[in-house]
Parts: sequence; structure tokens; C-alpha cells
Amino acid sequence: MEAKESLERDWSSLLPELLNLIVRNLTEISDFVRFRAVCMAWRSSTTITDLLPQFPWILECHHFLEDDLRFYSIHFGKTYSIHAAKSLGKWLIGSSINYIKIFDITRQVFSLLNPLKDHEIPIPAYDCGKYPYWIGPWQNRMGVQMICYGHEGCQNPKLVFYHLDENNWSELIIGSDYVNCDISNCNLFYLNGMLFNVLRDTGVTKVMDVSTNTLAYIIPPVEGYSTQGTEYIMDASGDILRVFQYGDPSVDLCQYCFIVHRLDINESGSVCWVEVDNIGNHALFFDMNGGFVLRACDFAGIKRNCIYYLTKMPMRLGETASCSVERIDIETGAREQFPCPLGRPQFWFVPVL
Repeated sequence: MEAKESLERDWSSLLPELLNLIVRNLTEISDFVRFRAVCMAWRSSTTITDLLPQFPWILECHHFLEDDLRFYSIHFGKTYSIHAAKSLGKWLIGSSINYIKIFDITRQVFSLLNPLKDHEIPIPAYDCGKYPYWIGPWQNRMGVQMICYGHEGCQNPKLVFYHLDENNWSELIIGSDYVNCDISNCNLFYLNGMLFNVLRDTGVTKVMDVSTNTLAYIIPPVEGYSTQGTEYIMDASGDILRVFQYGDPSVDLCQYCFIVHRLDINESGSVCWVEVDNIGNHALFFDMNGGFVLRACDFAGIKRNCIYYLTKMPMRLGETASCSVERIDIETGAREQFPCPLGRPQFWFVPVL
């Protein structure tokens, strides 16, 4: 009789306190989704915000999307296949934190897509009288979508920055007075109202206060500056970091090294880059599309003061392409590698429902 009563128990009538206790232990997104799919009572007992922030997934890169998207979680060791109808027939450009960037070649429209919700947000097009000329806009991915428009031979080039807030875009246009430079010789980053322009040939960084359209700082290059690498300017909870990524030919060109500097402003107002081996409670993530910063304390499984990057594994005869994840401790330089079953160049993606 007791067994029969157990089988006939109405699980939808569990007390809210018990449901909340269960939800707090659902750290993996698929378990959370299954929980909410059990019944209306269980669904109504939770909100999307109850899901704990997820360790970034790895997105398998197929340039032309004609099938389900594939992701891999190194934290849980799971592969996910997600059907996002709005991605089909589009070109995958990369990722941007919680979105993937796609291009509809038929309509000539760039969009951001959350594949978990199949929710697409078209990126506004700034009218420059010609097809937009894109200038490395995606290296900074801290929620600011940076797009540089203009075209070859344009007499009045402009930088146009679009910031996404919920589903609305705010526009910031910077005219040619500041932008009038050799575009191929600079990296541009927009952080918190400041435009950082890193000149590749010299390593000098010019910083403009966008609100006043004036030059705020000129930062000298770091000691031993090299052009054989990639620059990133990133915001780590108010600390401005300069990260230099370069391949190590003595080991393997697929293995990267990183040098981290922090912007230091002394009492006299002079500025410089200071090399650091501690970025506090932060972790850096890099892939072929750029990089971003996360607070390690907000995400289960992320180790603080580390760099996570995706790299291609060297191929031997008869083997298929493969990739791996490497974690570098910034202070000690210790490296740890994690296998990944996905077989193409990949992007980081932070899943959000």
C-alpha cells in the first residue's frame, strides 16, 4: 500500500520551500530547464533569474549555419545541440558574450542572436552611402557593440558605437576630427565614455574623452613593445587592462602567451601601463574573435586571476582538426589543458535564458 501511495503522489504539490531548495542545487542549465518543464506549479515557483550564472560554453564554428548549433561545457563535460531556427541560412561571424553574431547575406543585415531563446536583434545600419566598411569592432565584448563605418575613399569617415541595453540600441557618433588616421594602423576600443586608440606601429595609446571630444591622455608604449601580436583593452571592474597576446614560436604557434598591464594614473596626472601578475577576482577569456572579462566569484568553476583561451591542436597525418582549452595562471604561468570534443575553430559563449 505504501508503494502505491508513493507512485500516486502529486509532485506538483511540493511545498515552495522544498522547490526553492531544489532549484538552488540546479547548477547546470539543462537541469534547470527540465525542472521548469515538469508542471506549471514548478515553473511558476521559479524565474529565469534563479538560474546561476553559467561557466562559458564553447561554440563550434560553422561559417554557414544549416544545422543545429553545437556547444560544449568544459565545466560539466557536456555537449549541447540547440536548434535556433533564426540562425539557419545565415553566416556565423562570431560571438558577443550572451549572443552569437550572424549575417543574413540575402538581406545584407547583421544581427545578434540568443540561440537559447531564438531571439534575434538586428544591428542598426549607419547610412554611409555605401556598403559598411567594418574595422575590427568586436575585440571588446563587454556589452558594448562597437561598429566602425565608413568606406574606402570616404571624405568624412565616422566611428559609430552602438550600446545594447535590453533590446534597444543607443547610438554614439564620433566624427572625423579624431578618427582621421590610418585605420589599418590602429586598434580602437570604447570603454566607459573613453575611446582608446592603440597605434600599432609605435604602441602609443591615445585616449579621448568622448563627452568633451578632447584628448585626455597619451600613454607611452610598454617596455619591449612588439608589433607581432594582438592588443586588447579591457575593463575589469574599473581597472583598465591592456592584454598583449602573441604566439610562442619556440613551443608551438598554436600556443599563446599573454602579458597583462594595468593603467596607472599617479597623483601628478601622468599615466602609464604597469605590468601586473594579479587581476584580483577576475578571469580573462580569449578566442579567435577577441576577449572579455568575467568576475570569477559570479561563476561556478571559474578560477580567479587566470586566462582561458581556445587554441587549435596541431594536426598529424590522417587526423581531423581539433581544439582545446588552456588555462593560464597569470601569477605563476602554470598551464592546464582541457580536452574539447568539438573539431573546428571556436568561440566563447555565455549562456543566458
